[in-house]
Amino acid sequence: MRATQTTTFRSLQAFLDRTSDRLQTLQLAAATGKRLNRPSDDPTAISPVLSARTQIQTSDRYIETIETGLDRTDGMDGYLNGIENTLVRLKEISIATVNGSLNTQDMQAYADEVAQLRESLLDDANAQIDGKYIFSGFSEKTRPFELNPNYPATEPNPVNYNGDYGVLEFEIAPNELIEVNLTGNSLMLGDFDNDGATDAGAVDVFAQVTSLEEALQANNLAGVEALIDPLETAANQIRSQRSIKGNVGRRLEVASDHMEQIKIDMEAFRSRFEDADILETITELQKQQQSFEAALNVTGKVSALSILDYL
Repeated sequence: MRATQTTTFRSLQAFLDRTSDRLQTLQLAAATGKRLNRPSDDPTAISPVLSARTQIQTSDRYIETIETGLDRTDGMDGYLNGIENTLVRLKEISIATVNGSLNTQDMQAYADEVAQLRESLLDDANAQIDGKYIFSGFSEKTRPFELNPNYPATEPNPVNYNGDYGVLEFEIAPNELIEVNLTGNSLMLGDFDNDGATDAGAVDVFAQVTSLEEALQANNLAGVEALIDPLETAANQIRSQRSIKGNVGRRLEVASDHMEQIKIDMEAFRSRFEDADILETITELQKQQQSFEAALNVTGKVSALSILDYL
């Protein structure tokens, strides 16, 4: 069958339309660096790309939570270190008092230092990070420790705990929770079972320090000597909790590295479906431009033909 001029023109026009669409697609890919800009560009790639993006966003949320937990544990460790050093100094004072020949004035000087160290302990136990008390459980706006106004007249504990027993857990991976806080009752009062009383084998840190101050003021060497071991127990109590939170910090670091690696893997996976090869795209764009220009030239010549050209 012989092709008419109209048929030839329509074929050329269809080719121009297809080439123009392809040019627009390539120009958009070159400008954005992505070959997948619309679902119609590659319908089969939509699902893996959306899945990768979801995983990346999920990893970002976990990383943000982990970083918050690391900030909390790192800040907490600094205060725990301060508490531990204070207790070590208190034990040194006790040993120096027992082993030395001190007069009343020397004992009073040590008593004054112990009083200052107790205030330091109280400040560290009431530490805040980002405006929140870190040893108050869920009651982060409540100052956890206050001097007991009823001590020693009617109550034996020199310092009261005003926080709660809430355990703060962060989700650092799917279905994985980790405890990032310490409650003041367990840390400073040795009440790990939350029954309001110091547990067997643990000590009320503030009670021991207060007793040391009172023994020094009373020039009671036997009383001071009796407190050496409890002060060591208090220091070990802090070290134990510090060690536990050190392990938590390490777990958070490992979880952060894991989530960062997942992000890298998902970015590579997404890129394979979504991102354009710029060199290949530009090369193909140049070819399509040349083809389009050639088609325009031919179409122009065909359009200029008339019946007179065949006479």
